[in-house]
Amino acid sequence: MKHKIEFGLSENPWAPTAVIEEVNARTGSGLVLTGLADQVGGSSSAAFVAWPDGRESAMTRTRTPVEVMRETAAVLNDVRGTGLPVPAHQLVMELADGYVVVVQERLPGHHVDALDSTTAAAIVAMNDRFAGVLRDHQQVPRPRAFPDPTVTFERTVGQLGERGRRLLARLLEIDGGRPFRMQGDDLVHTDYTPGNVLFDAAGNVTGVVDWNAGAARGDRHYALLGIYWGSGATAHDLHHIETALAHLGPATRRAYEAHWMVGRLHESVLKSFPPERIATDLSRAEQTLGRS
Repeated sequence: MKHKIEFGLSENPWAPTAVIEEVNARTGSGLVLTGLADQVGGSSSAAFVAWPDGRESAMTRTRTPVEVMRETAAVLNDVRGTGLPVPAHQLVMELADGYVVVVQERLPGHHVDALDSTTAAAIVAMNDRFAGVLRDHQQVPRPRAFPDPTVTFERTVGQLGERGRRLLARLLEIDGGRPFRMQGDDLVHTDYTPGNVLFDAAGNVTGVVDWNAGAARGDRHYALLGIYWGSGATAHDLHHIETALAHLGPATRRAYEAHWMVGRLHESVLKSFPPERIATDLSRAEQTLGRS
């Protein structure tokens, strides 16, 4: 059966109907497509599905290895028991095309187009609730932007020619000659942007979703860089983010910014994003790492 590409504007276009058909055939889940998220861009747009018993869920797909996503599911299902608004992960399965499908609880709330002072404060407060929650989950890795060994970046950023090699050399220089090691036992969402946070009508956070890069362990302040650079908010509204980031020392913040940018470029190459997206991420990383 041929399926149309429902998410044609995604950086990785995909057809939820085809994925549902494969999941149902292999697991007997009986999922039914009920709608598509209003976010049509990005790489992991969500489709909404219903189980035979009426439960509503969100379905996404990712290139993150299935073992990582299964570990992420186990960790999130554990920590949500402490009251954190993260979705229960109900099904994680590798598809025939190599992608991994994730079916997770559909949490209440809505996205905002851009942060204002209220939602910016709420998103910082929510991130603070992740402090120390992975103290008993030492198996959870650091964010992928802090690879050890650094050959991880050599296989992606390092293959972008002289510009990529210069970028990695500059990153090592910022790290002081050896790869920076992130500390901490906080739960870190490495794509903590407004598009992955749900709010109620009063601006309170009702859910933190789309953990498709895998849960990470480390310093929660690192996650705030995704908001800082990708929120669409004004400098006035971002003062809550800046206040939170002020807890970092200058050298640590510099390393976090550098790794965040190179990590974003690494993901773009790894996931075979369009050349124009890779070019944009490369230029932005160069600009960020080039600052004195």
